[in-house]
Amino acid sequence: MPNVSGIAALDVLIGLFFLYFLLSIVCSSINEAIASVLNMRAGYLERGIRTLLSRDGNVKSFYSHWRVRALIKPPGKIFKGPRKPSYIPSRTFALTLLDTFAPPENAAENDDLIARAERALGAPEDESESRRPTEIVRGLLRDALAEARGDRDKFRASIERSFDDVMDRASGWYKRRVQLILFVLALGLVCLINADSAALAQRLWKDDALRAAVVSQASKVVQAGSAECAQTGGAETRADAAAKCVDQVNEFGLPLGWSHESSPHNFFWDGLGKVLGLLVTAFALTLGAPFWFDLLGKVSRLRGSGPREPTSDSK
Repeated sequence: MPNVSGIAALDVLIGLFFLYFLLSIVCSSINEAIASVLNMRAGYLERGIRTLLSRDGNVKSFYSHWRVRALIKPPGKIFKGPRKPSYIPSRTFALTLLDTFAPPENAAENDDLIARAERALGAPEDESESRRPTEIVRGLLRDALAEARGDRDKFRASIERSFDDVMDRASGWYKRRVQLILFVLALGLVCLINADSAALAQRLWKDDALRAAVVSQASKVVQAGSAECAQTGGAETRADAAAKCVDQVNEFGLPLGWSHESSPHNFFWDGLGKVLGLLVTAFALTLGAPFWFDLLGKVSRLRGSGPREPTSDSK
């Protein structure tokens, strides 16, 4: 096997990957904080439920049901008002759906889901709008009845699967929005600290001491299984983790930040190179810390796979 332990290019890659890993933690921490403050998961969950129930009155009735109200987050120190749930079990949805459009008329009918669904489908035109199923709900109930063939458990399972399908789409909406926010955060961060991948790679290539220090820290993180700055405990928050990771990046002495030397002097060529370098870093950060940690581990193992260089004692 070839000796790759002394290849400077491999160490430059480790240094860049380590930087991407730490900055990804910063972006992810800020992104999660924004999603938590805005309660984005709950918003997209409600959006998915709204596609099923259609009418505002139906959605309001659904969320006012005792099963759903039991999932609402109570007021906290920061958020004084109750917050809608970010997750609803599919079983809770199925039972609440029937209670919304076909509540049991007596105790004996409470468990007779089939009869209640058939009654909901046969609701007269003069029935109040809040009790009359929408076309989507009617289709969902008809499909569930056809699949169940009188079996209550199969009927409920069919409704639960339909809900899961809608929630998968809502999850996709949420992930796309989070990814967009993550890119905006990453672009803002790299522009703020001038994290130009091309300039960073050049500095790591030329500075042996800096490269060795960064590679050493990266190896310690890989061996530990996580970055120390990402670990939170006690009163520490995501913001604290992000701040500690930024401090760790600054300790390396990498050419971060804006100065006369790091600014482009030629409007076109230097400016174009700077923009490309910043965009490369921003896109790299959107891949996430787990991706870069996994890749960092693989490259670090590759670096240590070759035989050690002979020392003066062994010559």
